[in-house]
Amino acid sequence: MSLFDKFLKKKSEDKEQEIQIPDDWDFYLCDIDGKTGSYFLNLALINIIPIVEKNAFLWIELTLNQPTEDGMSSQQEYDTLISLEDQLIPQITELFNAIYVGRLTHSGTRDFYFYLNENIYDAKLVEKTIHKFSDYQIKFGLKNDPLWDIYRETIYPNIYAMQSLTNDRVIRNLENHGDTLVAERPVEHWCYFETSEGRDKFIKTIQTEGFEINSQSYHEENKKPYCVQLVRTDSVELDNINGVTWALLELCIENGGEYDGWETLVILN
Repeated sequence: MSLFDKFLKKKSEDKEQEIQIPDDWDFYLCDIDGKTGSYFLNLALINIIPIVEKNAFLWIELTLNQPTEDGMSSQQEYDTLISLEDQLIPQITELFNAIYVGRLTHSGTRDFYFYLNENIYDAKLVEKTIHKFSDYQIKFGLKNDPLWDIYRETIYPNIYAMQSLTNDRVIRNLENHGDTLVAERPVEHWCYFETSEGRDKFIKTIQTEGFEINSQSYHEENKKPYCVQLVRTDSVELDNINGVTWALLELCIENGGEYDGWETLVILN
């Protein structure tokens, strides 16, 4: 490597170190070929990708030693996996100045995902690192992905998974305030539409499903300015509220709109 090449590499590394990575970590479940999968993902990255300096996707897959019947991680293996992650993730991140984006557990495996600069990738260094964890069968690979399509289109939750994740966050907030989720209660929802015609068609349909209209309004600054606020008494347990919100989400999309979430009162029993 020439002096000039070293200088360019140093400048590139300095530039990479300036990247500020936001954090918004959460779990979500998904279906992979008819089997349950669980992602633990930094959702905040969707707001800053693609990161030009990180143009390659590194995956490291280990086979679980004690998976559950449905292929997920077991309580018996929990401590061992946490210890492994606490070592593996920082080592890979430091070796390649990589960004750890998350992991997937499914079908008896756990996959760890990173983005890094392909120019500084070294398979031998990865092999040396994973060799330390000889209790596990581990394999890895690298894919060129300058636009972060794998993160955006495969790893990041689709609209239904994201809505379920959002629902779960609201439920956790209710529980943190002492709500046991047992009682049904009025649940308010917000939806926005491109046209008044789309909003009116939506309202006509949801009124047949027992929803009442609290208010309608117009917000000129929004891309979808026609707002409707509706309410119905429902259970807020996750399975039920998922069904309610997914149905509203689909109906909004059908009428040129978007679903913007729900809220309810805390009920202490």
